[in-house]
Amino acid sequence: MASSDIKRLSLLGAIGVCAVVATYDGWLTFRHLTPNEHFFRIYRFVVAALLATWLVTDAQERRRDRPTFDHGGFALFLFVLYAPYYLFSTRRVVGILIFGGMVLLSALPWFAELIATYAR
Repeated sequence: MASSDIKRLSLLGAIGVCAVVATYDGWLTFRHLTPNEHFFRIYRFVVAALLATWLVTDAQERRRDRPTFDHGGFALFLFVLYAPYYLFSTRRVVGILIFGGMVLLSALPWFAELIATYAR
């Protein structure tokens, strides 16, 4: 599979997961229910894994991956620190905007809760 396909699939997967979870969370909030905290932990991990896959593939595509112990592990487990650093170092201001999009994407369920709360 080509690296551009991996990047596209991981980004579409992250968007799809966020959309499904936001819809589910909004529906539960509308019905005065809430998912438990474990659900959101799994959600955050899955989205971080998909976006970390995008970052690692992008680094390989740009030939910016440096020999480290585990580049993918750093991108996943230190995502909040690694993603802005990598995106700023490769794209400057556009990278910060991309990271802002990632943050907004992962906050989509919170926005769905907010909308469902006011729609009741």
